[in-house]
Amino acid sequence: MHRLSTLSQGPCDQWGVAACLASGLFIGFVPATSRYVQDRGYTPYQMFLFNDSLILLAVLFVGVFNKTNLWPTSLKQAFWLICQGICRYVSITCQFISYRKIPPANAETIWSACMPVFVFTLSCVFLHEIPTCVTNLGSLWCTAGVVLLGYSDFVNRWPSTDAADAGIGVALAVTAALTYAMLSVNAKSLLGYTSRTMVMTYTYGITTVTAGITAGLTSTVWRLEPETAGVLAVSCISYALGVLFFYLGLKLVEVNAVTALVQLNAFSAYGLQWAMLGFAPTVLDGLGLACVLVGTSSVAMWEALARWKDERHVVFMKRLNFFKSTVK
Repeated sequence: MHRLSTLSQGPCDQWGVAACLASGLFIGFVPATSRYVQDRGYTPYQMFLFNDSLILLAVLFVGVFNKTNLWPTSLKQAFWLICQGICRYVSITCQFISYRKIPPANAETIWSACMPVFVFTLSCVFLHEIPTCVTNLGSLWCTAGVVLLGYSDFVNRWPSTDAADAGIGVALAVTAALTYAMLSVNAKSLLGYTSRTMVMTYTYGITTVTAGITAGLTSTVWRLEPETAGVLAVSCISYALGVLFFYLGLKLVEVNAVTALVQLNAFSAYGLQWAMLGFAPTVLDGLGLACVLVGTSSVAMWEALARWKDERHVVFMKRLNFFKSTVK
């Protein structure tokens, strides 16, 4: 039976695990801050524009500083880079709109619950990456956690939400998860023969232009109160840091493990939603967060153990080769 594990893919960097966890932590700040700003007149497209503009400027600065060649080497590479931008535009637009239809942390948990299933299916089909048993178990724990969190929101917060809006919000969150899973798997494939700077430049360049055009056509409010502007800045910076750490981790960690690790966003998402929007967590919320913690911790510890075993193996082989050369 062919089984592709973390060790067979090469050394797993513990910094990749840390990057994935940091990505989840920062991304969790976005739902509540985004909803806060949208409640005061901003559209999802404006949030999208400011978030991606900041990331694009940072990526272009790195590209110019390192003198990175950003011209595609083939039509195939150019096609998949364009697909990255399109998938991201569809995914994030659906996600930001879902924050308006249902409580933002609820939308985030629905997104998180769908991601492992979509990523697992797409990575098996297109990347031929078969996740380890620990990764599967961790993903199941995370999925159980986000299901509990979503059910808690359904019981305690949806009665105040219009049924049609709730249905639209759930559908948008699922669509966002599917397209983001496509983006993640395609990015993992592209990073095998394309620089990280090039992938991010095309992805965020395309989305910045399209979001800017859409925002210009649909938005009427641009000036914000100082407090709201500060929340917008926090949202944009948190989003940029989350994306940065996501791409750092994606290069070093198997894509199914990345999906499990970034679900740490549930903790920061629910905590900030309670502080900013007044939705106090319930017992079901606590149980769900505990499940997410178990799943994330199991994957993180497995990746660290795999790294330690691989390093021990490398040291042993070096000593063995040295012994053989000495005997000769």
